[in-house]
Amino acid sequence: MLRKDILNDVPEIEISEETYATYKESRSVLVNCLAIEESYEILISNYLDLEKQILDATTVRMLRGYLGYSDIFAVQLALNIRLVNLLTSSRLYVDHLPQHVRECIPDNDKAKALVKSILKNEYDENYGYRFMDALRNSVQHCGLPVHWTSSGTEWTDLGKDGLSEDSMLEYSMEFAAKKSSLEEDDGFKKAVLNESPDEVDLKATTRCYIESLSKAHNSVRELIQESVHKSRLKIEDAHSQYSKIYSGSLVGLCACKTDGQRITEKVLLMLDWDNVRVELQKRNRELVNLKKWYVTSKVKKS
Repeated sequence: MLRKDILNDVPEIEISEETYATYKESRSVLVNCLAIEESYEILISNYLDLEKQILDATTVRMLRGYLGYSDIFAVQLALNIRLVNLLTSSRLYVDHLPQHVRECIPDNDKAKALVKSILKNEYDENYGYRFMDALRNSVQHCGLPVHWTSSGTEWTDLGKDGLSEDSMLEYSMEFAAKKSSLEEDDGFKKAVLNESPDEVDLKATTRCYIESLSKAHNSVRELIQESVHKSRLKIEDAHSQYSKIYSGSLVGLCACKTDGQRITEKVLLMLDWDNVRVELQKRNRELVNLKKWYVTSKVKKS
């Protein structure tokens, strides 16, 4: 039956066992879809933290300069913290994804294989994915990812005679992993090392990696889209049915399985958390050509 999960007497709608099973499956689909978006949000949030750290360190360098090795160490440590968090969250996302997708399309027994195929394609097609995946494993077993940092300055808008009124001094931050350091880790994938330069630009490689994961995430969304949509409609239909006999809030609406007068099992039919899932999907669009994007605080000409 359908009823609100409260102690007060409320209207009830009788439903079949088959309908109850459908509600239960629909709820599971939406819960697992939210879990996918939540893991992706954690990944993107950690990536944002890394980019913010780069900008923060660059701004401090511009205003104060570096006073000594302790300042350089602080910058490198902060970048390591952000990058380790990012690599950890990417592993969480990739590891959890196949099972959540399997629960989102329960009638497709090839769901896990399809997800693994999507991720493998990104791995095969993108050096950034291969390197960061190997780096994550190295970080877990061997050492920190950032081996050196460098702050640079460069005058822009130089004319043929040198500086002009429009010239501006641009500050930048670079950081990298050294191939020679990675070679000390016996567990680092040799095939990835063989295709790596002596110094791997971690800023560029990270952006390629996130772009690749974003593409895979968008493919997963398309894979489960129909099932998620149908599940949402099924629970919305339950709300619509119950609202015809109950004019109050539908918070706490449940589908219940009964044995006589006793409730033996129930499924909460809330849409509030699924609304969060919808907002996450709107906020986290696919990141295309991320490696070509950058943020600037350059002052525009008046």
